Amino acid sequence: MSAALIEFSEVTRTHTSGDTLVHALRDVSFRVDYGELVAVMGPSGSGKSTLLNLAGALDSPTSGRVLVAGVDISNASSVERARLRRQSIGFVFQDYNLVSSLTAKENVALPLELDGTPASEAAEQASIMLARLGLLDRGDEFPDRLSGGQRQRVAIARSVVGSRSLILADEPTGALDSALGEEVIALLRAQIGPDCGGILVTHDPRYAAWADRTVFLRDGRIVAGTEPLSEVESLIAPGSGHSPGTAS
Repeated sequence: MSAALIEFSEVTRTHTSGDTLVHALRDVSFRVDYGELVAVMGPSGSGKSTLLNLAGALDSPTSGRVLVAGVDISNASSVERARLRRQSIGFVFQDYNLVSSLTAKENVALPLELDGTPASEAAEQASIMLARLGLLDRGDEFPDRLSGGQRQRVAIARSVVGSRSLILADEPTGALDSALGEEVIALLRAQIGPDCGGILVTHDPRYAAWADRTVFLRDGRIVAGTEPLSEVESLIAPGSGHSPGTAS
């Protein structure tokens, strides 16, 4: 079997909340291959955000091993994790996280410039990416002059510009209507290829259907792989097994 883009091996993540030990993830093992988009679903507090933070080199496991693009996050220094995030990982957030004082094109060019790309080259790559997403004519607009769907497309352009091998999307459609949500997921799906994979965290089975497969979390554990829609809805329904001592 070829090397995975992401590989979790018996990963546990715990932290304390007052005097309580919180098990955010419990002995989780799974992988994401290059060319694959994996949807992650589960009720609130199931561990989805913790899993995404580990996959994005924003956190380290309490025990177990996490490999991301060949880097062992479990033992990597903060500098090594920061380099991996900057060079290889694109994040798409529900609230966009655009810099309000920068134009759309400047927002997209920012990660390239931070990584040392000359400003003119970064601007050119940003324009090419915005053009691919139908936003070339909005490149000089500031975020507050863009619609929600346009801001999300700018965030996607920023996440995939350059040589990104991993895209992590955390509820990217939460603030959008269904039509714009489908458009955003389609754009994300189009970025996945032989040299790139991704994880999509979502509560909506319609968007999870765009993924190659779906992983379900409950109480910090993977409880199932891809299931029929009726079972998907039962797994993510409120009150479907969430208990104290878990975290999102």
